[in-house]
Amino acid sequence: MTKTTVHKVHLYDATNDETIISRRYATPEGAERMGGAIIEGTAVVIDITELEPGFEWTPRDFVPASGSAKRD
Repeated sequence: MTKTTVHKVHLYDATNDETIISRRYATPEGAERMGGAIIEGTAVVIDITELEPGFEWTPRDFVPASGSAKRD
């Protein structure tokens, strides 16, 4: 199993003119594709099969498995 590190992501919500935290976790490359920025200290190591197929982020409302948290 191949692992990758994902993070919580800050995104700009133009509708409400505010910064929000995405409901997805993303790799640094995925955060950049989303137009967001990773939140330092939120790194989690997951199996790549937990990412959305073809993307660098998890499904919405992703909850990391217990014990998978990685300290930054």
